[in-house]
Amino acid sequence: MTESPLQTPVQFLNGVGPERGELLEKIGIQTVEDLLWHLPRSVLDLTDVRPVNELEEDLPASVCGKVVDLDARTISRGRTITAILLDCGTGFLKGTWFNQPWVIKRFFPGQLLMFSGKPKRRSGKWEISHPQFQVLEEDLDDPQGLILPRYSLTEGIKMYQMRRFVRAAVEEYAQLIPDYLPENFRETQSLIPLSQAVIQMHKPRTMDEYQAGVHRVIYDDLLEFQLALAMRRRLWTCVDNAPLVKVTAKVDARIRRLFPYDLTEGQNQAIEEIKTDLASGRAMHRMLQADVGAGKTAIAIYAMLATIACGNQAVLMAPTELLAVQHWETINQILKHSRVERCILTGSLSPSERKATLEKIAAGDQQLIVGTQAVVQ
Repeated sequence: MTESPLQTPVQFLNGVGPERGELLEKIGIQTVEDLLWHLPRSVLDLTDVRPVNELEEDLPASVCGKVVDLDARTISRGRTITAILLDCGTGFLKGTWFNQPWVIKRFFPGQLLMFSGKPKRRSGKWEISHPQFQVLEEDLDDPQGLILPRYSLTEGIKMYQMRRFVRAAVEEYAQLIPDYLPENFRETQSLIPLSQAVIQMHKPRTMDEYQAGVHRVIYDDLLEFQLALAMRRRLWTCVDNAPLVKVTAKVDARIRRLFPYDLTEGQNQAIEEIKTDLASGRAMHRMLQADVGAGKTAIAIYAMLATIACGNQAVLMAPTELLAVQHWETINQILKHSRVERCILTGSLSPSERKATLEKIAAGDQQLIVGTQAVVQ
C-alpha cells in the first residue's frame, strides 16, 4: 500500500531541513500532516489597521509602526509618564501610559508594534493614551490588511519561520486531507470540507473564513467524542453485567408509602423508565434532568429503595459534602419509619469512624450509603 504524501517527514518540506525538523519534533511535528494540524492558537486581525494620515480623533483605530523613541520620566508628586513613539511610515504616533513605569521594559528601538485605542490630536501630533498593544514579528514590513495566524512555538523556531513552514505545507498538501463526512451530511450541517477548514484557519482572508474553519474543526472534535461515548455506551448495554432489579406491585406500594406526598406524573414517568432499565440486567446510564425543586432526589431514592428491596446495596454520591449532608437529611426524613440500614460517608469523618463505616459497608450491614467521592476512594 502506497504511503500517503501527508506522511512525508517534515524535514523534506521546502525551507525546513533536518536541523529545523528536529526542533519541530519537540512539539510533536514529525510529518507534513502533523504540521497541517498544528493549528493557530489565535489570529491577529490587522484588516482594520490604518495609516496615521487617515486617523480621526476619538474614532477607535489600530496603527502599526516601529519604535523610534522611548521616554519615561517622573512628573509632579511622584507620578510617572511613559511615552513610546512609533514611526508609522505616513507619520508618527505616540502611546502614553501614566503611573505604569514598568511598561517601558516591554519595548525597544526598532520593535514593530500595533497600538489600538482612541487617537487624539495634541499639539499637532497623534497620541493614544494607554493603548492596547501587540508585538508584531520582524518580517512584517507591511502588515496592514493581513490576518496573521499565531502558533505555539519551540525554542529555535520563530513565528515568521513557523508561518513560512505552514504556508508551504498548506499550498502543497492541504487539499489531500481526507474528509470522512459525506458531502450531503456536510451540507445539512452547513459545514465546509475539512481540507478547506484547515486552509482557512492557516490562511484566512477574513475573520468569517477563519471562524468557519474553527467551527468545522470543533464540530469534528465534538462528533468524535460523541461517537466514542455512543460506542462505549453500546458496549456497556450489550453486556449482562448488572443485577436484575424487578419491582413488583407489592414493592412499589411499600416504597410509595414512605413518601409524605404523591409523586407527580413526570416523576412516575421517569420511575417507569428507570424500572425498565433496572429489570434489563444491563448497567443503567441515565441522566435525570429537571428544574430545581422538581423532585429529582425523590426519584433517586425510589430507585435506590427498589435496588435494596432486591437484596442489593445502593449509593448516592454527591459532588460536595454540603450537598451530601442535605441529601442525607432528606433521606433520613423519608425513611424515618423504614428498617433500611443507612450511613453517610464523607471526608470529614475521623479515621476510626471511617474505618468502622467502611467495614459495615463491606460486610453488607449498610444497605443505603450517602457520601462524596470518599465512597469510591
